[in-house]
This record gives sequence, C-alpha cells and structure tokens, in this order.
Amino acid sequence: MRVFIGVILPSAFQALVIFIIASMNQGNGSWAGLAAFLVGMFAIPITLLMNGLYVWKNPQHNLLQVMGKCFTLAVIAPFLCILTLFL
Repeated sequence: MRVFIGVILPSAFQALVIFIIASMNQGNGSWAGLAAFLVGMFAIPITLLMNGLYVWKNPQHNLLQVMGKCFTLAVIAPFLCILTLFL
C-alpha cells in the first residue's frame, strides 16, 4: 500500500497532467507541448526513483507523511509544465 500511494499514484498523477498539457498544445504553434513532453520524459522516471528510494529507506514514517512528501515532489514537474504555458 505504501508503494502504491508513495510511488505509483504520484507518478500517475504527474504523467496524467503532463499528457494533458502535451495533448492540448498539439498543432497550435506553441512549443509548450514539446516542453511538457521533454520535462515529463526526464521527470517521471526520476520522480519514480526518488519516491521509491524514500519509501524504501523510511519504513517508520506513517502513510500521511509518505503521501505528503511524495506528492510534493511529484507536483514540481507539472508546475514547471504549467509555467511553460504562459511563456
């Protein structure tokens, strides 16, 4: 359960947001879709690895602490992708 909530769920959220941004910006002359795709290509595996290591190294933390730290880390890449929409 800790792996699902700490690793898989934040990465799925991150992939969903990046996919939505990339698919909304196809064919309209904006480079935001490409930027979101490139950010996601590197950020999703790195987030998976970092969250997996955090969950594995800290088995004493309760589920709320794991969820808070893992989702905080997973929100960074979608936030960067949303910022590219306004550039």
